[in-house]
Amino acid sequence: MNIANIQQALQKEGLDGWLFYDFRKSNPLAYSILGLSQQGFYSRRWFYYIPAQGEPGALVSAVEAHVLSGLPGQHRVFKTWQDMHTHLEALLSKGSRIAMEYSPLSAIPLMARVDAGTVELIRSYGIEVLSSANIAQRFLAQLSEEQIRGHREAGRRLIAAKDQLFAQLGADLREGIGLDEYSVQQRFVGLMVQQGLFVDGAPMVAVNGNTSNPHYEPSAAKSSPLRRGDLVLFDFWARLPEAESVFADYTWMGFVGTREEIPPRQHEVFELVRQARDTGVAFIRQRLAAGKPVQGREVDDAVRKVISEAGYGQFFVHRTGHNIGTSDHGDGANLDNFETQDDRQLLASTCCPVEPGIYLPEFGVRSEINLLVSAGDVEITGVPEQTEIVPLL
Repeated sequence: MNIANIQQALQKEGLDGWLFYDFRKSNPLAYSILGLSQQGFYSRRWFYYIPAQGEPGALVSAVEAHVLSGLPGQHRVFKTWQDMHTHLEALLSKGSRIAMEYSPLSAIPLMARVDAGTVELIRSYGIEVLSSANIAQRFLAQLSEEQIRGHREAGRRLIAAKDQLFAQLGADLREGIGLDEYSVQQRFVGLMVQQGLFVDGAPMVAVNGNTSNPHYEPSAAKSSPLRRGDLVLFDFWARLPEAESVFADYTWMGFVGTREEIPPRQHEVFELVRQARDTGVAFIRQRLAAGKPVQGREVDDAVRKVISEAGYGQFFVHRTGHNIGTSDHGDGANLDNFETQDDRQLLASTCCPVEPGIYLPEFGVRSEINLLVSAGDVEITGVPEQTEIVPLL
C-alpha cells in the first residue's frame, strides 16, 4: 500500500477520502488494497480512513487493537458500540464525499462488500457515500510491466499448447484412435504443463450439444466421444508459475473433419461471433484513440448489438468479458451490461477478454481473445486470433 498514491487517486476522482470497513473478513478488497494478510484472526469490526489530504486514521476494537498496527496514522480504540459511533464520527468530516466498497442498487456485486446498515451509519454523520468501484481498480487491476510481459508469454505458450493439441488430435483421428472430451481435456492439461504453465482448473472441451453450455465440464464418468462431423469448443486458461503472474484465457472452435465438411450454419454462426468480437475491439480502440473513457458496459452493448441485430440476441446468455489478473476472473471492470451494470472504466495497464457466444440448442459457438489496455490503444494477445472454425482433418 502506498498512501501517497491512494491520496493522489482520491484527488483525481474528486473524493474527500476512502473509508475501508471490515467485519470477519467480509471485505477482501480492503485487505488487498491495504496490503493486509487475511491469515490472521479477525472477529471484530475495524475501519481505516484515508483522507485525500492529511494523516490516515484507524478505528479498532479493544479486543483486537493490534489488527491494523502495521498501517500508518492515528489509531483509535473502541470498547462499546457507543464508543465506536463517537470515534467514527470524529474520524470523518461532515459534508465529506467518501468512497466505500458499496455499489448503488448492487449494480456491481463484486464491489458490494459493505452492508446497508454500515452505509446508513456513515450517512447519518452527514457523509455522502460513493462507490469505490472505479478508484479501487487502480490498486486491484492495474498490472506492472513484469505482469504484462508475463501475460504475453502465458498467451504465447497457451496458443502453442493448443496448436500441439490440434495437431495430435488430427493424427489420432486419421489413425482411427478413439477420443472423448475427458481424455482430450486431460491431454490438453499435460501439454500446458509441458509448456511450463500453471494450470488452475482443467480446460473446457465440449462436443456438439455440450457446446451450448457455456460452463460445461466433462468428467471421467460423463464424457462424449469425438466423432467425424462433430463441432468442438476448447476454452483454456493458465499463467506462468511465478507469484503474481497474470492469466491468459482463450476459446477456440474446432471441427472433427475437413473444412468442406463444416456445415454452413456453423460457419454462419461463427462468422457472426467473430464479427461481434472484432466490433468490440474496434469500439474500444476508437474511443481510446479519441482520448475518451470506455466503460465496460458500453463495450458489452456494442458487441451484443451485432448479435441481436442478426436475430440471435436471446442465445447470447452471458457478459462479453471479465477482468483478468492474478486470478482468471479479476477485480477490475467487466465488459458487462447484461448480468450486471458495470460502469467502471477500462484503465490502462489492465487486461480483459472479449468473448461473445451464441448458444443454440443444437450447438454453441464462442470466440475469446485477450486485450491488454493501454492509454490510447489495445493489444491482442495469444495471436493469431481465430478467424474461422479449425478443421482437425
